[in-house]
Amino acid sequence: MTNANIQNRESFLNKLTEKLGTKRQDTLEHPFKPINDLPETTLADKTQDELLEIAKARVAKINTTLVETTKANLKETIDQMVESFGGGKIVLPIDDRFAEFGLQQFTPDQESEAMQDELLLFWKPGPKYRETNIATVATANIAIAFAEFLLAESGSIVVETNAGQGRSFHFLPQHYISIIPMSKIVPRSTQAAAFYGEKQKNGEKVGSAIHFISGPSNSGDIEMQLVVGLHGPLAVCYIVVKDM
Repeated sequence: MTNANIQNRESFLNKLTEKLGTKRQDTLEHPFKPINDLPETTLADKTQDELLEIAKARVAKINTTLVETTKANLKETIDQMVESFGGGKIVLPIDDRFAEFGLQQFTPDQESEAMQDELLLFWKPGPKYRETNIATVATANIAIAFAEFLLAESGSIVVETNAGQGRSFHFLPQHYISIIPMSKIVPRSTQAAAFYGEKQKNGEKVGSAIHFISGPSNSGDIEMQLVVGLHGPLAVCYIVVKDM
C-alpha cells in the first residue's frame, strides 16, 4: 500500500493514543535496529548450482515437481509436462518473455490450430475482461507462466499480478507450470523483497500484488491431515532453465 492510499491515519492514531492515555512515539527517534544480519546472510554465500540443489530438496517437501532443462529444450520439456498433466485447455499470460525464450507458439501473435480450437487461450488485459478472464482460467486445465524468482530456502516462487496476468491466473487452473531462469534462483524472500524495494525506490512500476506460491494448494485443517490439491492447482511443476 502506498502512502497515497492511506486515509485518516493521523486522526486515527491521535484518537487511539488519547484513549490509551499515552503519547505518540516518533519512529525517527526509535529507528529499527536488527539484532543480527541472518535475513541477508543466510544462504547468501551459495552459488547458483548450490541454491538449485537446496531448492530441489525443499521443493520435494512441498509436493512440487522440479525439472531442469535448457533454453533449446524448453519447449520439449513444457510439452512433456503438459502431456503428464493430461493436456486439454492451456491458459497463458501476455508476457514478452515467451518470445525471448523462443516460445513464440505461446504468444498471441502466432496463430495455431490449438488457438483456433480454443485449447490455447490468453489472458486479456483490461478491467472489462475481468469476468471473461476468471471464467477462462477457472476452466483451464493448465496455466503456464514465468516466475520472477525461486526462493531456495522455502521452494516458493514469486509472481506478480499485472495487466498480462491477473491474480486468479495463478490460482484457478487445475495444474500450474512455472518457468524459472536459473539466474532467478535467490537464497530467500529477503532478496526478492529487496528487489521490489529497490524498484519502488527508483520509481519503477511494480505489480499490483506480489504472490509467494509454495507448491500446489493444500490444507491440514481437518484433524491435521494434510490434503494436497484443494482450492487451487492440484499439481505444480517448476521448470528451471539452467542456461538462462
